[in-house]
Amino acid sequence: MIEKHKIVMNYIDSQTLHPLEIDLREIKDTINSGHANAPYNINITNKALVITNSTFVKEVGFDISFAKESFDEHKRDNIILPCPPLFEKSTQSFFSFTDGYITKDGDEKAGILQISYIYENRDKELQDIQNSIDANPVIKDVKAFTFGEEGFIHDIILQKYEAYKPTLEEVLARIEDGKKVKERLSDKNLVVDKFVKNGTHLKSVDISSNSIIFDNTEVVFSILIDETPYLNELDNLNIWMLIITALGLIAIIIIYKVRNKETKLNDQDKFIQSSMHEIKTPLSVITLNNQLRELASGKDEYSDEIDSAMKVLKISYDDMIFAMSENHIDYKIESLSLKTLLEERVNYFKTIATSNSKKIEFKNIANDCNIKMSSIELTRVIDNNISNAIKYGDLDSTIEITLENNKLSFHNYGNPIKDTKKIFDKYFRENRVVGGHGLGLNIVNEIAKEYTIKIEVFSDIDKGTTFTYVFKCHTDDI
Repeated sequence: MIEKHKIVMNYIDSQTLHPLEIDLREIKDTINSGHANAPYNINITNKALVITNSTFVKEVGFDISFAKESFDEHKRDNIILPCPPLFEKSTQSFFSFTDGYITKDGDEKAGILQISYIYENRDKELQDIQNSIDANPVIKDVKAFTFGEEGFIHDIILQKYEAYKPTLEEVLARIEDGKKVKERLSDKNLVVDKFVKNGTHLKSVDISSNSIIFDNTEVVFSILIDETPYLNELDNLNIWMLIITALGLIAIIIIYKVRNKETKLNDQDKFIQSSMHEIKTPLSVITLNNQLRELASGKDEYSDEIDSAMKVLKISYDDMIFAMSENHIDYKIESLSLKTLLEERVNYFKTIATSNSKKIEFKNIANDCNIKMSSIELTRVIDNNISNAIKYGDLDSTIEITLENNKLSFHNYGNPIKDTKKIFDKYFRENRVVGGHGLGLNIVNEIAKEYTIKIEVFSDIDKGTTFTYVFKCHTDDI
């Protein structure tokens, strides 16, 4: 970016026109040579530091005078310094900028030249964060800021909103918000403050961490949580909720750091292995707290919801454990009743189905089929099919399970599967809106190969989706 800035500055100096009158398209093509997506753009401000000439139309009219102190400091030190990535409200994209005063006709401050660079392919990561925040109604507000060496603040938007161009007053207000959060943290990494506002019990959590991209750059998060629903229902267990909340925040930070490290390694198997260590402790703590709550207050709709969520998490945990250990463990072969194990697993999933507004019914399970295989592996086959039917089925729909002779079928209604073969590939997820790791059907497929189980998949928008498994049954005669 520094080299691009110098190239554009030399180009401006070579022109006879005023910088605000120069056609910048030619020099834009020059600095984007070799870059297919043309990530570099050029902004030139007038003396009032309002962007007036730009290769990026949405930037025209934006007032950047709030950063004048930094511009003057860079001119005094004679440096060109790219800023850490910041989020543009008008484009909902991440940018970095350089800046430098333009000298024209003896005026050393005729305007500011900025070279911007847009970071691509970050939309999914931001959407994942936004979806996580939107899925938690107790989170009332989330703010994030970066502090560079000079103390200049950029804010990062972590909640969904319509794109718009902020006013100078809004930018200055966000900067003041960032300064207040920084003052609360002082030299600490975590500050938690509870207070009541208009009868609402709120908790403010401020977190500080070092940027993984820029040296000497700090990222600060400020999260506002509404504790009223929990306090109304769990007055006797406030300390446990505080522990769970703290563990949740710590888990978010750890997973965020683990994800960045594993992205650099580009090794998804290692990522799963690392995640298992982070999930196990919070999973145990939350399960224990729900059991304590039931002992203290009895079961209710909230404990059922928590129990359902924990079962879903336990299924994902079991899948990952199985995926990590399938090549290292020889599972014990047993003589199993498919009907008995099927009924047991359906009973396990009933609360999960109810929480997701779905039902599970046996359409036909009059006969039985005795199978010689590992109970752990057969459980994985059944669990993944029921779990997927719940996850991807339509609301208020019924999941039908059929056992006829040696054929086991799972039927539900939902969006049709586009590629019935590729869904069994490891890490492949056809529907990326619904969460998951892309491991379940791959595990099922590997087990089917091991035991010569035939898999048939039918998916149609009108008739629904059916997964059928043809087993080799074993009788006493055989």
